[in-house]
Amino acid sequence: MNKPDILCFSSSDWHGVWGSRQQVMLRFARRGYRVLFVERQAGLEHLWRYPDMRQRKMRRWREGLRQVQENLWIVSLPPLLPGRYYSITINRINQWLTTRWSRPYLRKLELTAPILWLYNPEQGPLIGHFNERLSVYHCIDEFAANTQGRKRRIITALEQETLRQADIVFANSLLIYENKRPFNPHTYRIPSGADVEHFARALDPATPVHPAIARLPQPRIGYIGHINERLDYKVLEYLACQRPDWSLVFVGDTYPWTMDAHLLRQLRAFPNVHFLGRYPFSEIPTLVKGMDICLLPYVDDERGRYRSPLKLYEYLAAGKPVVSTDHTEARELGEVVYLASTPETFLKRVAQALDQDSRERQRQRVAVAQRHSWERRVDGMERIIREALES
Repeated sequence: MNKPDILCFSSSDWHGVWGSRQQVMLRFARRGYRVLFVERQAGLEHLWRYPDMRQRKMRRWREGLRQVQENLWIVSLPPLLPGRYYSITINRINQWLTTRWSRPYLRKLELTAPILWLYNPEQGPLIGHFNERLSVYHCIDEFAANTQGRKRRIITALEQETLRQADIVFANSLLIYENKRPFNPHTYRIPSGADVEHFARALDPATPVHPAIARLPQPRIGYIGHINERLDYKVLEYLACQRPDWSLVFVGDTYPWTMDAHLLRQLRAFPNVHFLGRYPFSEIPTLVKGMDICLLPYVDDERGRYRSPLKLYEYLAAGKPVVSTDHTEARELGEVVYLASTPETFLKRVAQALDQDSRERQRQRVAVAQRHSWERRVDGMERIIREALES
């Protein structure tokens, strides 16, 4: 099959938190597909609210089109009008602007008849405007979850339009798959994965433990990812309080929010709790190597139930014991993941994981991660796309 180009409208920036969008597009580029990665489009209200985002986006607009890998270019578009999740009309105007702003870059790269790859629920109006050979909606989150009122109704309506128009829908969790399939029979479950080769560095004796974590007392119980309302602070505070001899380590951005900010402040007050901040993806294996146990301490809310936790597979690829709050995706890997549904059980599972860890269990975890690598995930996507194009 002649490999078509890919026009990807991402829900993240290329140099943002490294996740599904970059992992997938990078692998398609390595396989010979020419990829234009359009970075997350911010609304004017976000630029007003977050000065760091405003500075970052302004810098990227000035840089224009930039090649970051062979066959892979990134670009940022101007900001959108505020209110796209509250008005279908405003969203249609925004998508019309997006189409106009994107076309010069397609002409410059001579991207013709691409695969149109969408990540946001409101992007349905883009379908049919790029002479695309195929349209893909890659649904990696339940965007309407934890919303209510008009915003929930609009997001749901926009996403249903996108689902019905897309040629292929990839859903990254079982619950998302079950939720989206009624709107498009060509819906396939493709869970998150791991960059197995990258995280295997944590198993290499030559890889040093990152100095930021090496200075902390063991055992080190760690979490890597966004530090926000998704975490179960009752569980984390219980661990910190009951086991002052354990170091609880958090690596990642601390996002501002209002509802649960006091819970984060309470957690910070414990002397055995350490927030290290955000580190580049290239350094994450050296941080994971310094952790004795890795955590998935997600709160059991609507959004959490739909999640396919990327870190689950990355922790396993590093050979680390994983203790997770009870979750559908973690439950499927119950043979190598310790599950807990209460703070008391979570404490017992962490102690159990520390006590039971062995070289054999480490090999078992890595073997499971290898079955869930990003290479295998993209193999599955490519096969489905090839079949759709040939038919």
